[in-house]
Amino acid sequence: MAARVAVCFHGFLRSGAAMWWMSRRLRAAGFAEVATPTFGYHLRGIEANAAAAAAAVRALQARHPDAELHLVTHSYGGILARVTWANHALPPLRRAVLVSPPNQGAMAAELARKVVPVHRAGWDPFAQLLPGVPARWPLPPGEVGILTGGTGSPRGMNPLLGDDNDGTVRVDEARHDGAVDFLVVPVHHSLTILSPAVLDRVVHFLDYGRF
Repeated sequence: MAARVAVCFHGFLRSGAAMWWMSRRLRAAGFAEVATPTFGYHLRGIEANAAAAAAAVRALQARHPDAELHLVTHSYGGILARVTWANHALPPLRRAVLVSPPNQGAMAAELARKVVPVHRAGWDPFAQLLPGVPARWPLPPGEVGILTGGTGSPRGMNPLLGDDNDGTVRVDEARHDGAVDFLVVPVHHSLTILSPAVLDRVVHFLDYGRF
C-alpha cells in the first residue's frame, strides 16, 4: 500500500483537538501523518477559513510529496472542505469521509438563527449552514463517503427537526448525490467522531472505498 497522509477538519465551535481520536485511529491504521488544524469558523468567513485550510493541505503535501492524500471532516468541516477544494487549486483526494455533514444546509442552523438572531448585529456564523446554501459548492474531487447519525425513525434524535436526524443534522440533509457510499449509524451528532464503531468505518472506507 502506498504511503498515506490525512487532514481532518473539525466542526463548528470546536478546534483541531476535537479530531484527536480520529487522528489517533488513522495513525494506528498506518497513516504517516494526520494534520488537525484549527479554524475560527465563528470569527471569520468561510472563504478566509478555506484559505487557511488550503495552506494546511499544501504544507502537509510538501512534507509528504509522494503520499496519497485523504480527508476526514466532521459537521461544518465538510462544508469547509467543499469550499476549500472549489476555491483553491488543490489536487484531488484519494478518498474522503464526511461525518455528519450538513451537505444540503441544516434546519437546526435556521432554528438557531431565529432563537439567537445575532445576524441582525452583523455577525452571522450560521449563514453557510442555512438550508440550500452549501449547494453552490461541489464535493471535493476523489472518492467521497458520507456517514451520519440517525435512528431509522421519522422522529430522529431531535423531534424538532421533523425527520430522521442525529440531533443536529437530518439524514436527508447529509446526503449528496456525488458520494460513492452513504451510511447511517445510531450515534448522536457530537459523538460521531468519538465512537469506536464510527472510527472503524472511516478507516474501512479510506482503505477500500466502501463502508
